[in-house]
Amino acid sequence: MQVKRFIYATIDNRSGKPDLAAYKAGGIDSAPLEIVCYRDIAAVVSTIDINQFGLGLPGEIANGEQEESHKARLLKYQQVNSFLFGQAGQNGMLPLKFGFTASNDEEVGRVLEQAYVQLRSYLDRLQGTMELVIQVSWELPKILQGIVKEKPELAGVDPVQAGRLLFEAAENKKRQFVAAIHGKLSALAKDCSDAPSKTEAMIFNRSYLVDKDKEQLFDDAVDAVATEFEDALTFRYIGPLPVYSFVNVELNQGNFAMVDKSRKILQLPEKASWESIKSAYRQLIMAYHPDKNPDDPQAAQRTKEVVSAFEIVKAYCQSLPGFGEQEKPPGEFSFAQEEVEKAFILDDKGAPLARAGRAGHPA
Repeated sequence: MQVKRFIYATIDNRSGKPDLAAYKAGGIDSAPLEIVCYRDIAAVVSTIDINQFGLGLPGEIANGEQEESHKARLLKYQQVNSFLFGQAGQNGMLPLKFGFTASNDEEVGRVLEQAYVQLRSYLDRLQGTMELVIQVSWELPKILQGIVKEKPELAGVDPVQAGRLLFEAAENKKRQFVAAIHGKLSALAKDCSDAPSKTEAMIFNRSYLVDKDKEQLFDDAVDAVATEFEDALTFRYIGPLPVYSFVNVELNQGNFAMVDKSRKILQLPEKASWESIKSAYRQLIMAYHPDKNPDDPQAAQRTKEVVSAFEIVKAYCQSLPGFGEQEKPPGEFSFAQEEVEKAFILDDKGAPLARAGRAGHPA
């Protein structure tokens, strides 16, 4: 038996910890859920036998029994995160990729320590949000019949050419549906993320990041668009869920690399005051925003990068002693490597997290 710690999620613990005792079912293999803290964030973990757990990992499923074991553990992972979302989602809750393990609580602490800036910034950004999923399907033969009725001239065209024209018309119809659905929902969401279609009939599978206080408005918008297209499309509405689709935490990347990259995106020097940081952010947002650059297809992506960089830099500055003690933090913040590492990396040997294991793989 080889015991390790399975990490389900990280949470913001500034407003208290979730009542894990209220979740009687426990974690994977019914193991009790526990909390490992680092500063103002925490990981929710349970003990697993890695030798047994490994049989259920993707890529190692050899027979039906092992596949069922994997599905059961994946379901338990999702159930635990749904419980945590209900308890801690308003304050900030970030699920980790299924399968991330650490050798012991000390190593879990090092994971939180090494990735603190990323985790803190994500928790701040996702506070009070949820994931809502919209899946839309159609009956292609029915759609094609409708196209033929709209374009009776296709009946007299060569069969090969008619097939090509029908295919193009169906693709155009799909784009119109997708644009119309997204256009009615996107204004109520902070972000969206596409997932692969699960069937040939599915034309839309998109997750939306929605503030809790806009949930009812989003529900009403979904009802309205589903009613509008009820003769042609079938809608499936899933959620609210933990924000699985809106995180991309590279747990093997050190804090300095992330902070330094963000500093450069914001065009900051190695030392900067909080006011100059905010000023640089505002100027770049104004310069890159899509509304200011309607003919630039890269404007939206650059704006996202600037927002993400500011969140990282803000999380770094807020983590330093004394930041929240005054409305205007005094002095300048140093972004030199030795200062960043002094703030977050407490391991005297400076061992990189990559030696302990990458996200999603057993350590």
